[in-house]
Amino acid sequence: MELMNQPFSGQLGNRLIELLESKNYHTLNIAVAFAKNSGVLRIKSALETFRAQGGEVNIFVGVDLGGTSYEALTALRQLASSLNVVHSETGQTFHSKIYQFLGKNSGLIVVGSHNLTGGGLWTNIESSMHIPIDRSRIEEKALVKGLDDYVQELQSIDASFMEIKSQDDIETLLLNEYVAKEVTEQVRRAKAAKQAGSRKRLFGNGVPAKLPRLTPKKKKKGPAVAAPTKKSATLLPKDDNQTIWFETKKLTGGSRNILDLSKKSLIEHGDPSGTPFDLGEPNFMRGGVEFFGLDPADTSKTKNIILNFDGTDYAGNTVLFPSGDKANGTWRLQIKGTDVANRRITEAFTDKSATPYLVQKIVTFTKIRDDYYFLSVFPETELTNFKTASRILARNGRTKSAKLLGLL
Repeated sequence: MELMNQPFSGQLGNRLIELLESKNYHTLNIAVAFAKNSGVLRIKSALETFRAQGGEVNIFVGVDLGGTSYEALTALRQLASSLNVVHSETGQTFHSKIYQFLGKNSGLIVVGSHNLTGGGLWTNIESSMHIPIDRSRIEEKALVKGLDDYVQELQSIDASFMEIKSQDDIETLLLNEYVAKEVTEQVRRAKAAKQAGSRKRLFGNGVPAKLPRLTPKKKKKGPAVAAPTKKSATLLPKDDNQTIWFETKKLTGGSRNILDLSKKSLIEHGDPSGTPFDLGEPNFMRGGVEFFGLDPADTSKTKNIILNFDGTDYAGNTVLFPSGDKANGTWRLQIKGTDVANRRITEAFTDKSATPYLVQKIVTFTKIRDDYYFLSVFPETELTNFKTASRILARNGRTKSAKLLGLL
C-alpha cells in the first residue's frame, strides 16, 4: 500500500501510463468528477495501446460545476469501452475519484483526489492511496466486490445516469449547457477575473510541478522539423492552459483551410514582456507562428503538427513559410492532416457544414505538447468575448487592418 502526495512523491498521470503499458491488467474502471483534454489527451496513447491489446476501459464521469468539457467527453467516447455520465439535478455533486485496475489474479485501486485533468494527474497538489489487490485473498475479494457494487449502484440511479452511446448524446449535453468547450470556459473565467479587478496577492505560487514531455509517435519522412524554442514552455503560467485564437475571415486554399500566421504582430493591448512573444520593440511582438515553436525570423524551417479535432488526431498539418510567385510573405498553417484511416481533417469539416467550415470563424489552438494541439472552432459572433478575455490582443500582422489574434 502506498500514499502518493502529488507532486512531492510522484504524479498520478505518469503512474497511470506505466500501469496501462505494463500488460498486467485487462480492465481499467475510472470514476471521476471532472475530465478535461489536458488530462485525457496526455494518456490517450497509453489508453489506445491498452485497448489494442484487448483491455477494457469503463469510465464514469460527472458534469457538475463546469469541470468536464465537451472535448474530453468526445475524446473519451473514442477511447473507452463504455462511457457514462452521472449527474443529479438537485445539486448533489458526483465527486468520486477512483482508478481500478483488474488483472487475472491481481489488481490495483487508486482512491484519492485526482480528477482526469492535467492538474489532477500532474500539476495540482493531490493525494491518493494506491492499494494492491491479491484476488485470492478473501478480504481483498470483498474490496473488489465493494467497487463492483458501487458501479451497479451508479447504474441503478436511472435518470441521473446516462450511458453515452453516440456523439449525438454529447452534442445534446453541449446544447443544453451541461458541458461546454474548454476554451469557452477559459474565456468565461478570464472575463470574470478582469471584471473582478485586481486584488492584493496574499499567497505564493505553490509547488513547481511539470506536465510530461511526451515523445511524439514516429511519423513518415517529411519536411525538416524545427526544434521548439526554449522559451515556449514559459508562455503561460499553466502548461495546460496555453491557448491562442485567430480570426479567420475568408482564409485561403481550395478548401479554405490555410491560416496565415504573422511574422510580426501589432499589439492592441497587453504586454508580451517576459513571454516568447517579446520582440523588444514598442507596439509590436513576435507573430502568431511563435506559438507553434518556430522562430518567425527563420523562414527556412518547416514543422508538421498533430491537430486533435472532435476527439480524432490528424497528423501532417504543416507550418511553413511559402516561396514562389504565389507566396504572400507570411507564415502559413496548412490544416490538411489525416487520421490513422487516412481520412482528411477537411472531410471532418465538410461533415459539419455544406459551406467552408472555417470561414468567418474563430479558431483556437490549445497546446498539449510541442507538436500536438487540440483545435476548436467558434462563431464569429463570439469575437467580442474573446477580445475582452485575452491576456494579449494583437493583429495577425503589422497593420490595423490585419485580422485579430489573442492569447488567453
